[in-house]
Amino acid sequence: MNKVKITIFTISIIISIIGIKKLIYINQVKDLKNKEELFLNESIRVLNECFDLENKNKRTLNKSIELIEYCLEEYGYKN
Repeated sequence: MNKVKITIFTISIIISIIGIKKLIYINQVKDLKNKEELFLNESIRVLNECFDLENKNKRTLNKSIELIEYCLEEYGYKN
């Protein structure tokens, strides 16, 4: 009877450790996704401001291309 209790206790500890490791992994993945999403949203915001889409009809095509190139060089490739 004593061996059965020890075995059950050991198995429950092992299962608990595995469960805790899974929870930690899931939280780390969620944090990484949140950080990536925040970075992406900030990049989108900065590029939209730089592209100045509200005044796009006031620029020539060449000026628009120059602005896009500038924005991508200045803000688009940062990690």
